[in-house]
Amino acid sequence: MSKKSAYVLTIGSSNMDLNIYSKRFPDLGETITGGTFEQYLGGKGANQSVAAVRSGAQSVFIGKVGMDSFGDQMISCLTQEGINIDHVIRDSKEKSGVAFILIDRNGNNKITVAPGANFKFSAEEIKSKAEIIKNSHCLLIQMEIPMEIIKESFEIASEGKVIKILNPAPLKPIPLEVLEKVDIIIPNEGELYRLYSFLTNKELTGKSINKVVEASKVLTNMGIKCVITTLGNRGCIVYLSPEDKVIEIPAPKVNAVDTVGAGDCFIGVFASFLSKGEKIINAVKFATIAASIAVTRKGAQNSMPYLNEIEEKIKELNVF
Repeated sequence: MSKKSAYVLTIGSSNMDLNIYSKRFPDLGETITGGTFEQYLGGKGANQSVAAVRSGAQSVFIGKVGMDSFGDQMISCLTQEGINIDHVIRDSKEKSGVAFILIDRNGNNKITVAPGANFKFSAEEIKSKAEIIKNSHCLLIQMEIPMEIIKESFEIASEGKVIKILNPAPLKPIPLEVLEKVDIIIPNEGELYRLYSFLTNKELTGKSINKVVEASKVLTNMGIKCVITTLGNRGCIVYLSPEDKVIEIPAPKVNAVDTVGAGDCFIGVFASFLSKGEKIINAVKFATIAASIAVTRKGAQNSMPYLNEIEEKIKELNVF
């Protein structure tokens, strides 16, 4: 692909999601019966790549999956979505990643992940993808892959004119040299506060919006230009460092049935619209609408809306 193609590159995980839907979560040591089981494709990286392509972007995915039936399904489905998977690596020694997910009747979830091949990515393997990284328009990275891969990917991207986006989930301590390479960071509210604590050894107090802004400013002091904090059904808060500007974007009210993948939907659609030339705030509005559609459907990748659905909902709600 050439620079002119303005593609979204996602480097991250691909998992098989094994979901159980029940009325509530079990207490410690308790067994609950009567739930239903469904299997979906997931993984934060693959989810975001699907969200990007369905919302109209050219999408490239780099990840590592096993030489097993789950890996075969992942490759097949990403290909069917129209995602470029030429740079996906197959591992003959490790199983593909698996996520066990409990979902209650309100759509809330609890997740345990066995990363498998996702965590066997090496720095040498990512270095071999340097050209595809440097020529991307937007680079999306999450944290279900080794930190050395995240660090190396952002360093390579910094050699080009790439918008570098980090979704710090699942959150773990992030080296300062990684944060200094990031242009846009997209945590949820809890992740933002924990990241603030990692960086300052302090806890935040006060009202939510003030806490979000205070934590965001700490991140932008490190060179990050924009912090987008997702707040679930309350929408999101955008902090733009160059303008010292705070914008609140509300989310439409919907009946959520499954929130798995909603954050990934937001991030993938956001990057998609950035790659098509939209300004940050407009891209956030599209992403917020898309996520509000996703939570009304079961599954992670299955729930990602298509461009026409997002556009129809935008017209219905008269967001712009």
